Order: sequence, then structure tokens, then C-alpha cells
Amino acid sequence: MFGGKQSPMNSRHNPSGNRAALIAVGSELLSLGRVDTNGVWITERLQRLGIDVRMRTIVDDDEVRIAQALRAGVEHADVLVVTGGLGPTDDDRTRESLAAAFGLELTRDEALVERLRGRFAERGYPFHDEQARQADKPASAEWLRNRVGVAPGVYLEHEATRIALLPGVPAEMKSIWEEELAPRLTGLAGVARRTATLRVAGRTESSVDREIGDLYEAEGLEITLLAGAGELTVHLIARGAADEVAAQRLASAKQRLTQRLGADLFGEDDASLAGAAGRLLAESGLDLAVAESCTGGLLGGALTAVPGSSAWFKGGVIAYSNELKVLLAGVDPDLLAAHGAVSEEVARGLASGVRARAGADLGIGITGVAGPGGGTAEKPVGLVHLALSGGGEEEAWHLNLPGDRDAVRRRAVFSALDRLRRRLLQR
Repeated sequence: MFGGKQSPMNSRHNPSGNRAALIAVGSELLSLGRVDTNGVWITERLQRLGIDVRMRTIVDDDEVRIAQALRAGVEHADVLVVTGGLGPTDDDRTRESLAAAFGLELTRDEALVERLRGRFAERGYPFHDEQARQADKPASAEWLRNRVGVAPGVYLEHEATRIALLPGVPAEMKSIWEEELAPRLTGLAGVARRTATLRVAGRTESSVDREIGDLYEAEGLEITLLAGAGELTVHLIARGAADEVAAQRLASAKQRLTQRLGADLFGEDDASLAGAAGRLLAESGLDLAVAESCTGGLLGGALTAVPGSSAWFKGGVIAYSNELKVLLAGVDPDLLAAHGAVSEEVARGLASGVRARAGADLGIGITGVAGPGGGTAEKPVGLVHLALSGGGEEEAWHLNLPGDRDAVRRRAVFSALDRLRRRLLQR
């Protein structure tokens, strides 16, 4: 669901300079199925600067196709950012493609060649002739200094478009962006922008859409809803002629959304559900232990990914077999015999058993059929039983989850964390 109005791109260049195109160069992004994580990261950084990404392209290491992508990017964007293809090998063709696309002459910076030669010598690496290709750039371009790696970035302005070539290595790309490129793009859009992402649990996309429908027409505000594995994110973009105006519009939207979503709203931006539950555990002075069967340690992994989790997470067991459910989590073997491993009774036994054995205040148990095999008519694939024990209360619930094995396991973990969070909110 998309809120707000988007104006069409009727003109060759937008006077506000807020249109961007991204090109990721590399055959491995196509033939080997690697994900263009650089494009995701750069898109978010451009949004912070008030610049909208209108086109993202992935192209293989072919000079003709790279040149075609470059010309298309310049045609539709005020800012063109290219990642990859700046190394020394024969398949690194971005520099040559740039020159071919716009009729530019490549020149070799001999001073940079000597600096590269010196860096290689310092590290004890031989400097071969092909390494010098990294010192080639159009005469009208500037270098973007690379403090992390070897190949520098390239920056030039062609007609009304600002073009930047960045290395594909994420650490190098990010360093050049922060130190060299972002300062050149700051203020380019001419419109201030503030963004936020609100994270919601326990609500469907349609229910949230109904709740906030009137906000779609708010001045200077754009809202996008995205549904994930158990989680819904509400993306807010507020614009204004000045930063103060954008900030006020964003703050107002967040306040109204917080009031309407209540306890279903668990965090903002990069917040995690495990982090939200952990914060509440720390505030309440309680600790937790978990016993997992079908999720195989994913719940414990999510909890220990939170910095400082040792203060409130005792630990957990992966009790996959019935023998280890008894031995490690203290499940009564009669429960297993009577009800089977995938049952409410065993989930309760896992939660209370691990809590007692760990000496924890709270315990969570998870058992289920994650698939793709192992399901029956009574216990189909996707059936998961969960339980939460402690604090003078025990509760159990079950889920019939869609999706593949990975989706079932992730959704089960999300449900366990959300139930824990809501229990702690009631204290």
C-alpha cells in the first residue's frame, strides 16, 4: 500500500535534483545469484538526503551493456551511482564503459600509480602492470579517496547529472560514501526530508491500513506499509521546504501512529522484537530460559544477538529428540507417550522444565512440524505449539503457519518473542 502522491517525470531533469539511478556492475550478481546489498544501503542513504531512487539496474561485466545502462541512468536521473567494476582485472570494465558511453578520454594519473605502488610495497604485495588500470579516469573527473581499499572512486558531472563510480566491496563503498560522496550531494535535493520506520506486531496490513487511512492525505507525508514474516513495517517520509518543517511533520505522524497502534507498535527503525522483549526483561529484573525443538536454536540466536542479553537471558537447550526433551528440558516422558512431541502438553513441559532447570524466572517452549515432511492429518506441516511459563502464570498457544520450513521457524520465533513482550508490558 502506497500513500501520498507521486508526480510524473515529464522533464529531462528535475530542477530540485532529487532523482537518482543506481547501477550495480558484476556478472556474479546475475549468474551466481548474489544480492545487491550495496543498492539497498545506498538507497537508504540517498533518501536521508531527500533524493529519490527512480531506477536500479544490475548489469554483467560487458562494456557495451554497462555503457547502455550508464546512458539510460543519465537520461532519467540527476544523480547516478555505480558500484563495482573498478578493480584491476580484465572483467573490471566500468571506467572504460563510462568513457565509451559519453565520449570521454581516459587518462592515467601517474602520481596515483606511484601511490598505489607504494601501498602494495608496504603490504608486501607485488605490483603488476594491470594494477595501474585503477589510476585511469576521465580528465574532467575527480578522485574519491578510498581509505579502506586500493581502488579510488570517481566523481564527475556530465551535463546536469552527477556521476559517481564506487568500488563494489561494501566496506570500501561505505567509506567513500561517508567521507567523499555524501558531502557533495548534501543539499542537492532542495527539499528537506525526514524518515522513520515503525515496526508492528500482531496486525495485518489491511487492519493497519484501515487504522491510518486518513493520514495518507496529510501534507508532505508519504506512507508505505510492508508485510513480512509476522512483522509489519510502516515507512514514513516527511518532506518540507525546511528541515524544521519536515521534522515537525514526521513527529506529528509518529505521535498519531503511536496512539493508534498502541501495544502493537514495538519499535522504530532498526529495532528488533528480541531487543524490545529484552529491554522489558531488564526493566522488570526478570530473566529467561528457552527450550526449542522445531526452531533449532533460532529463538536463542535472536535473543543473544541483542547486546547485553547476558543480563537477562540464562540460556537455552535445543531438544530435538524425545530423549533430550526429557534429559535436558525435564519433560515428563509420560507426556510424550500420551500426546506426542508436537502437542500443547509437551510445549508446556518444555517451558516449565527449562525454567526450573535453569533457575530462570520465565521459560519458553517451542515444538512443531516445520516441514516439508513429517506432517499428518492431525498434526500438519506448519503446526507449532508454544508455551510461556513463569511469573505465577502459564499460557500455551498454537499456530498453523504457512510457508516453507524457514518461514515456519521464523514466524514461530516471532510469535514467541511477541507473546513474551506483551506479557511483560502487562506487569
